[in-house]
Amino acid sequence: MQFKNRFDQKYRSSPNIFGNEPMPIVKKALKYVSTGKALDLGVGNGRNTLFLLQKSFQVTGVDMSQEGIDIIRKQTKDNPHLNLVVSDVTKFKSDEKYDLIVAIGLLHFLNTNQVHELISNMKSWTKKGGFNVIGARMTQNFRNDLPHVFQPNELKKLYSQTSWSIKEYKENLGRNAKIASIIAQKL
Repeated sequence: MQFKNRFDQKYRSSPNIFGNEPMPIVKKALKYVSTGKALDLGVGNGRNTLFLLQKSFQVTGVDMSQEGIDIIRKQTKDNPHLNLVVSDVTKFKSDEKYDLIVAIGLLHFLNTNQVHELISNMKSWTKKGGFNVIGARMTQNFRNDLPHVFQPNELKKLYSQTSWSIKEYKENLGRNAKIASIIAQKL
């Protein structure tokens, strides 16, 4: 992926670049699912994974950045409830079914076909009754290099099927970007 070197450099120069606080949509998801197996796609330096571990989830974290994965490993030592995988998320495969799948700040780094394929995979990896939690940009960043920014209601439409129930959907206008976020449950 074209962004690998950028993130490796960010983690080398500022290991805590994204802070320790989990994203608010991840916290909100815990009112629907409180334990089980979780998959964090695009785990970065681990703020959402560390939060889920504290809440008794068994977590698999996937990221293309060895630097990011190393930061998480240093913080978690040999936690038996954590499996870290260095992989491009578009190449990651799983036979597991998860209670919770999180993709925060990831999908806008993929092209449109990859976004649709990854969401399809996320849906297939989700247990019946399980949840997908996504947060993604709706506006271009300062570098104008994001392959996919979501249009209004685009993310919502991807979960508007009879086999999914949207628990929460929001489009927030933030300081630097508009963000679409969703919590959806597999029926």
